[in-house]
Amino acid sequence: MKEETQVKTIFSKRFWSKVQIGPETECWNWTASTQSKGYGSFGIGGGKTALAHRVAYQLTKGPIPEGLLVRHHCDNRICCNPAHLETGTIADNNRDAVLRGRTAKGERNGRAKLSMEQVAEIRRLRNEESLKISELAQAYKMHPKSISNIVKERYWKLPEAQ
Repeated sequence: MKEETQVKTIFSKRFWSKVQIGPETECWNWTASTQSKGYGSFGIGGGKTALAHRVAYQLTKGPIPEGLLVRHHCDNRICCNPAHLETGTIADNNRDAVLRGRTAKGERNGRAKLSMEQVAEIRRLRNEESLKISELAQAYKMHPKSISNIVKERYWKLPEAQ
């Protein structure tokens, strides 16, 4: 039992030595390696790694409930401050991303089928040339409802004028 406690202590010290710890209200940034999506990466032995914020959560709050992930209140992927971490579902995380404006919009969205120029042209053809929604849908190989939402600016909203 004593040996297990020593191993946990060594593991914990090694982990926290790679975190820039500051005031509780500020982010505690991971200072070691990161993975391709920008999250901290911590070697846990046997050639395996774990996301640093998940390790921080487990060391301070206990096991991560099955089916949940560890989310950041601060939107800082390298933050390991336990006060900034909470568990939630993928749906919770996605909802936060939308509410906080962290999702790609318009042409930056990898699933976009149109360019901003095409959107402007669809609106022009509908408003100035009075083309039917069905004609535009056929021309752009899209569902009429999608074209309608573009014309009504429910999709592809233009930036506010400065």
